[in-house]
Amino acid sequence: MGLPPVHHHAGLFRPRSTPRVEHDHCSREYYLPSSPTDKQQQHGGGHHGEGAENIVIHKAHFTKDFIAGLRGKASEGRGRPFSRFETVLAHLWRAITRARGLNPDETSTIRVSVDGRHRLGLPSEYFGNLVLWAFPTATVADLLTRPLKHAAQVIHDEVARVDGGYFRSFIDFASSEAAAEKEGLAPSAVLKDVLCPNVEVDSWLTFPFYELDFGAGCPTYFMPSYFPTEGMLFLVPSYIGDGSVDAFVPVFQHDLEAFKECCYSMD
Repeated sequence: MGLPPVHHHAGLFRPRSTPRVEHDHCSREYYLPSSPTDKQQQHGGGHHGEGAENIVIHKAHFTKDFIAGLRGKASEGRGRPFSRFETVLAHLWRAITRARGLNPDETSTIRVSVDGRHRLGLPSEYFGNLVLWAFPTATVADLLTRPLKHAAQVIHDEVARVDGGYFRSFIDFASSEAAAEKEGLAPSAVLKDVLCPNVEVDSWLTFPFYELDFGAGCPTYFMPSYFPTEGMLFLVPSYIGDGSVDAFVPVFQHDLEAFKECCYSMD
């Protein structure tokens, strides 16, 4: 038997004795709706008025060799290569943006979940949802005309910004009277059915799904459940077990062929 998981208790997330809210959490973890209809529109139609009924989910399989090629291309001239996650996400961000046919002047943002365990010095066994978000942002023109390295660097820099100090700032913010008084704030975690021109990613690449055994042996295959939210990516380790990745990508039906052409190309 291993160590039991560490469950939440009040001492883990105490605000600092002198609270320091050093980041603008009101516009990142929350937002202020400009009208009552803004909250309703969270689940409404998306970019250009298209709805969820036109969304299909494509599974893209990236082999170990393909990922190695992408990493080499993105990391050329860089002392430390980008991670598998940073590289695959940068590639998918560019592919989705190209397939959508967006205006070059538009801005696209990825919402990336950032694990706070090691940033706050908690045990890896901590059993709880300790996640905030990073928001890498770029113009469509930059994503499509600049190399893969640019998109990967944008992702890397923004995730690195959500460090232990950022998490501590959020704890102070969430524990302060000022936060409680802002009753008009809505959580930005609420998803729309259509995220275009933006993207969100859930990475399960480090979860040991194929090592789980509840008494009947390890699973043969694992995949996320049906989740038809356009632009919501799921990255999971392939059942092959060699470092290859399966990406589950909800896209509009009319964008599917363009996306498939982009996502399997190194260009």
